[in-house]
Amino acid sequence: MDSPFRPGFGKNPPFLAGRSGAIEQLRSGLEIGQWPQERGILITGMRGVGKTVMLNQAEDLAAESGWRVVSETASAGFTERIVGTHLPALLNELAPEANFRVTQIAAAGLGSITVQYPDGREETPTFRGMVAEILRLLDGRGGVLFSIDEVGGASAEEFAVFAGEYQHLVREDHEVAFIGAGVQGEVRSFLASTTATFLRRCAEVKIGVLNYPETLEAFREPIVTRGRTVSDETLDYLARAAQGYPFLVQSIGDIAWRSNSETTEIRLRDAQHGHRLALRTMGSFIHEPALSGLSQVDRSYLAAMAHDDGPSTSEDIRVRMGGVAPGYVSMYRDRLLGTGLIESVGYGLVTIAFPYLRDYLRSHIVGEAASDGTRENEGFPPPPRLD
Repeated sequence: MDSPFRPGFGKNPPFLAGRSGAIEQLRSGLEIGQWPQERGILITGMRGVGKTVMLNQAEDLAAESGWRVVSETASAGFTERIVGTHLPALLNELAPEANFRVTQIAAAGLGSITVQYPDGREETPTFRGMVAEILRLLDGRGGVLFSIDEVGGASAEEFAVFAGEYQHLVREDHEVAFIGAGVQGEVRSFLASTTATFLRRCAEVKIGVLNYPETLEAFREPIVTRGRTVSDETLDYLARAAQGYPFLVQSIGDIAWRSNSETTEIRLRDAQHGHRLALRTMGSFIHEPALSGLSQVDRSYLAAMAHDDGPSTSEDIRVRMGGVAPGYVSMYRDRLLGTGLIESVGYGLVTIAFPYLRDYLRSHIVGEAASDGTRENEGFPPPPRLD
């Protein structure tokens, strides 16, 4: 029996737990004429919490409402791909009799292409011109949604080109919309450096970890729906092992399911096996990328926190960093709060918010392990011990 869990980045799980509020926010935004602010939504969150999945949901909702979707990742050349591939494809879909083909794209992603028709005629339609023609052909039966993933990794210069074209369409009152997604810290840094001010005016949808009941349901629903059983004890173990982190829900659930797929029950030892194997992937797939963009001082701040089993005081962190000035510590505290790796849990108190990051820091940065009983996610039952 195939696994109902979908491990990996950007894959839509069969059951999306704990996201009804965010989905409703996206749904309301897709009502024609009801887009907030700059007709834009920016989905942010930690790596592995399901931002791309939410982007996929938004695209599906848009398509169901008659919108045409231009879906891209903000890697180098994304504006040229929009102009040279996506928009011409939509035009050929809506007006197949035109049957033109792209013969040239202008340099530097400036938004113009050369197209050739079957009779040999050539034209140079622009980004805005093509979108306007698509909307004319739609005749009020939807709009054009630009869905851009990994916004925080975009080139500021190239994104400015896209933003300029998009903002002109908004000012001309065309039925266009934008949904972007990106890692919280990367998006924050990008917003600080880019001139694409419309991003700052987008409505923000923050995606975080699931709470304990939502995590239980994220495991239970796919298992039961697919016709297998799981005890309350095993379900509790699975939820505590995942710590509310969607990446781990899918990874642990998939391994547990496949470890004994011939029987109807997901056993406790299957859950333990899934927990053990899934954690091996956390370092290379999650923790290392999350830390790679941090400065050495950021990492030192986190290492100072890793000595504690729970919340850390600003004074303890300051002392462990070599007795630096309080203002210096506060600056890096604010930076790390912006990434979502840590969170404030009271006056002068911060705790590590990223599942299993404390253990990773102790193994790879701190040098000597602190005591047991880690609690990255305050208020969530602690993860089960692995022998």
